[in-house]
Amino acid sequence: MGVLDWELSTIGDPLADFAYHAMAWRVTPELFRGLAGIDFTRLGIPTEEEYFAAYCQRTGRGPIADWDFYIVYSLFRLAAILQGIAKRAIEGTASSPEAVELGRLARPVGVQAWALARSLAP
Repeated sequence: MGVLDWELSTIGDPLADFAYHAMAWRVTPELFRGLAGIDFTRLGIPTEEEYFAAYCQRTGRGPIADWDFYIVYSLFRLAAILQGIAKRAIEGTASSPEAVELGRLARPVGVQAWALARSLAP
């Protein structure tokens, strides 16, 4: 019998799933395990643009005009997850000893999402 890890499976828009993964390029390591601000070339990691282009090429997709929308969605999704962790920490039902720390990240992640969303408005 196979085991399915729901966090790795998709039943929705594959671009939303890929953006949730790729948002790491927009988030700093200090904010939430991100890559923003690191020296990609020195570390041999592709830039977001290179990674995104490789994804599009390998999946046979053309340019995606609304890519930043998917990143905004993913940042808000992360903020909501972190808010849930914060609530569980307050209630004493969180499973992680880092729950209080993680919960405190909900607001700054939401602020980053909102700033990007506002920058996309006409």
